[in-house]
Amino acid sequence: MLKLIYCEFLKLKRKKFILLTILAAALFPIPMTIFAAKNNLGFDWLYLNIGVFGYFLLLPTVLGILGAILFFSEKMNKTQKNINAIPISTTSLITAKIITMLIFSVIYSLATNGATLIGGLIIGSTEHILYRLMTGVLIGAMVAVSVLPIAVIECLSKKGYIFSIIISLVYASASFAIVFAMSNILSPLSAVFRWALPNMTMGPTYGLDDWFLSFPACIGILAITTTASLAIAIIFKNKQEI
Repeated sequence: MLKLIYCEFLKLKRKKFILLTILAAALFPIPMTIFAAKNNLGFDWLYLNIGVFGYFLLLPTVLGILGAILFFSEKMNKTQKNINAIPISTTSLITAKIITMLIFSVIYSLATNGATLIGGLIIGSTEHILYRLMTGVLIGAMVAVSVLPIAVIECLSKKGYIFSIIISLVYASASFAIVFAMSNILSPLSAVFRWALPNMTMGPTYGLDDWFLSFPACIGILAITTTASLAIAIIFKNKQEI
């Protein structure tokens, strides 16, 4: 499995998109920091707003594009037949790609958190640094899991990169809109959003405790998402290769 994951990262090494994404994650907090400094806003505001847009709008879209790169690379490079000739199970190959997405999401989270903490030092406020860092990494991992339905569609689709990018944008935007409409409609991403919001701010929750999701409820939804996504991807992928 480690060799498969290493091979997936070797594929990404040639893609400038990955480096640019990590750079964007580090640069995204800069304008927010400038705005917070000019308006005397605290670190809690800065962390919350960077997290909301960075984790729940930008990151899911980026993961969708990353998934397209991972799942379509063999088809685009016409190496799928060579892989089929090697005794590697479909389960192992799909799992390696998903773990690669998870690792990338954690790296993205670290880059975002690091830049946000630097922004906090600039505005002169950095409360609960370790807690926020750990929360950010956990959210990044959970967002990666919440994007698995999109990864499954990419794994089984024959429509190519453009379609994958579109559905990633639609999924991220729809989940974002659902949360801000205070709707009870649940997608895996909106479930993570509803758990993360009260954990990303130290401020009042304004009587929304019943609307926010508990950690066990969120984990339960993500566990179902993971099981269903992997099962569907493996079953239908095996049928495609027969």
